[in-house]
Amino acid sequence: MTRRLTTAIVLTFALIASAVTVAGEGAASAGGPPAKTFTMTGTVTSVTVPGHQFTVLVGAVRYPVFWTAQTRFTLNAQTATFRALRAGQSITTTGVFRARWRVALRVMLRTVAPTTTTTSATPPSASLTTALTEAIGQERYALATYQNVLAKLGAIPPFSNIAPSEQQHVATLSALMSAHGVAVPPATSTGAASPTTRVAACQLGVTVETGLIAMYTKDVALVKAYPDVTLAFNHLLDAEQYGHLPAFLRCS
Repeated sequence: MTRRLTTAIVLTFALIASAVTVAGEGAASAGGPPAKTFTMTGTVTSVTVPGHQFTVLVGAVRYPVFWTAQTRFTLNAQTATFRALRAGQSITTTGVFRARWRVALRVMLRTVAPTTTTTSATPPSASLTTALTEAIGQERYALATYQNVLAKLGAIPPFSNIAPSEQQHVATLSALMSAHGVAVPPATSTGAASPTTRVAACQLGVTVETGLIAMYTKDVALVKAYPDVTLAFNHLLDAEQYGHLPAFLRCS
């Protein structure tokens, strides 16, 4: 009975998704009422590939969105696929409602980047230097730790998804430091040693992400005089708090 019910639910969603390109709400028929559409801009917080679902953080609310074979993806204005979805990316998505589901028609992804890349003529403040130096140090530690896990345990989720995201975080912080005249320290962190099991590795991930969240929560006050750094810190905080940490909690 349970198997038949599960199959029915899966088939129901498949039918909903297959009707995305047909105009009309409910019974999709030519000449019916226009489909109810949505557009949202926010941050990707999680991606579930088997379920064709991702979650978008808009303000303080998270919205689940589904994609189908008809969904068009772009990454930094270049044609992409659903594999480009990563927690922490900025996103604008448009689509239609089918029953209670949001189904994406177009997904436009942007990697987190500073709003300016020009070198500031004003010497950086001590607080800015402290905040950026601490941030890139902890992000490099997180990246090295997750790379250690991948080297020991193989390409296991969520590490295989989160490590590239941390690499982008490091690149974002490095660009911000260069833009504001803050010296980028050499990358010397070797990270934490990998545990021998996936569960223990995920528990380590929870510890690392909790530290990153605490750091960004504290240091965002130090950079409030710099709008581009404040924006980047808030994006990075969202990625850690609503994307990476929940992923590690689920597998720990």
